[in-house]
Amino acid sequence: MRTLVASAVGALLAAPAIAQQAPASTAVEELRRDLESLTERLERVEAENAYLKDNARANRKEIAEAEVALAKLPDIEKGAKAADWAGKIKLKGDFRYRHEQIDDSSLATDRLRHRVRVRLGVEAKVNDTVKAVVQLATAGDDRDPRSTNQTLGEGSTRKGVGLDLAYAEWAPVQGFNVQLGKIPYAWQRTGSYFWDGDITWEGGAARIARGPFFASAFGAWLSESGSGADANAFGGQVGVKTQLAGGVGLTAAVGYFDVGAVQDEITAGSATPACTANNAFFGGAQGNRTQVVGGCRRLRDDYNMVEALAQVDLKIGKLPFAAFVDFIQNQDAIDNDTGYAFGLTLGKAGDPKSWELSYVYQDMEQNAQFGQFVDSDFGAGTTFSKGSVVKAAWVPAKNWTLSGTYFLNERVLPGAAAVTETWRDYDRLQLDLNYKF
Repeated sequence: MRTLVASAVGALLAAPAIAQQAPASTAVEELRRDLESLTERLERVEAENAYLKDNARANRKEIAEAEVALAKLPDIEKGAKAADWAGKIKLKGDFRYRHEQIDDSSLATDRLRHRVRVRLGVEAKVNDTVKAVVQLATAGDDRDPRSTNQTLGEGSTRKGVGLDLAYAEWAPVQGFNVQLGKIPYAWQRTGSYFWDGDITWEGGAARIARGPFFASAFGAWLSESGSGADANAFGGQVGVKTQLAGGVGLTAAVGYFDVGAVQDEITAGSATPACTANNAFFGGAQGNRTQVVGGCRRLRDDYNMVEALAQVDLKIGKLPFAAFVDFIQNQDAIDNDTGYAFGLTLGKAGDPKSWELSYVYQDMEQNAQFGQFVDSDFGAGTTFSKGSVVKAAWVPAKNWTLSGTYFLNERVLPGAAAVTETWRDYDRLQLDLNYKF
């Protein structure tokens, strides 16, 4: 810049000498062109200077912003980790309010009660192949393993909550998984009342599905003893689930279930004589045949059951329709060893404004199934029971279901040393309001 100015001044001082050597007009014209050239160079230099200054300011701003971002990086990383953790957690639950009326002909009066059930579960994804599940539920009256209902009307007492599910699941490949802990059912079931849906098994299970074929195996502990054998249940099931012509779905399976170390075990405790019930029995033999040995009531038979089931699913018009048959037999019972059930369902209570109607008939002989496993609502939760179940359900809005279930059953009361086949009526009405979240 200074050089250009000096050059301009020198040119002006030399103008008189130039003028003496050349005509005046030529000298002035040359001087004018030199001044214009110098002016253009000066303007270019000034523009370049301004550009460099602007870039310097921008660079300083970018550097300052980068420094602020670096300072915030630990907080951003924490936020990302928190968001990633939240994405691996799933919550689910449900609430049910029930009005129930029981007409048991063996009792002098009917029973009318209101009950609630609450369940809240958490599923956490540990990694790509492992997840953990924990679910809490109302503990049920007296912590009954076949019920999560709490009866209202106990002086506004606090209601108990228990550990309903607690297991880890490993699924290394699609179609195969292993569960360990307090687990749900690992095998295919129908709408029969052979198994109580509230039981959660304490042990492990493995399941596999390849195309239309599936299989499962499980083992569970029913009692733990420091002085004798531990009562247990082991079993497995194989089956097929496929589509037939005309859009008809077919599910069929055969299972085997072995209840070990329960035969000859004490089913009910007493002070005189001193009898301590095995933990595998909750509230007695639940209808199974017993006998008195050594002054204590004990389970007479061993229990190794074979179950065969089949179900078809199709549509009648636009309505879903399902029909099933279920058969069970205890291979080691002396007598009364068979049970069967069949049922129909029209519609499906799923989406808002949808509904369903169902009917089930079941006949369970005294020793066909281990009494601790049968549904606690059908025939008062005992074997040696038979009869029908009619159910209707409607979904008025998303996540809400209204349902009514009527049990029209008969049963033989659990006897003493000998069982007499005196059938007594047992009717049960349940009106439920269900909400899932």
